[in-house]
Amino acid sequence: MTTGEIIAGIITVIIALATAAYAVLAIFRKGPILSNTYLWLSKDEKKRADKEAEYKLITVVFGLIAASFALLAVYIFTDGKAFLIAAFIVLAVNVIYAISESVKTEKSKVK
Repeated sequence: MTTGEIIAGIITVIIALATAAYAVLAIFRKGPILSNTYLWLSKDEKKRADKEAEYKLITVVFGLIAASFALLAVYIFTDGKAFLIAAFIVLAVNVIYAISESVKTEKSKVK
């Protein structure tokens, strides 16, 4: 294992831990809400927004991001191709989930 691989592995572990910590905060409805639908709302709209739904969204999204970075770190340290494939599958699930939730949010605004 080269020094570059070790550094890349350490960076991915740090990113995985940071995103996991943020996801845990979101579980307890703490911390900022870092979802596009919430960030772009005006101050009045933020007061009326369904913060519980936004926290649920960021909990799942950031939890899946943490899982994908953790799998990527395991791949870097072990060179097990199955971990890389699993990381990409988790990212694909994350994108599908985020898109479906965005569509649900927009449909609820139209009603």
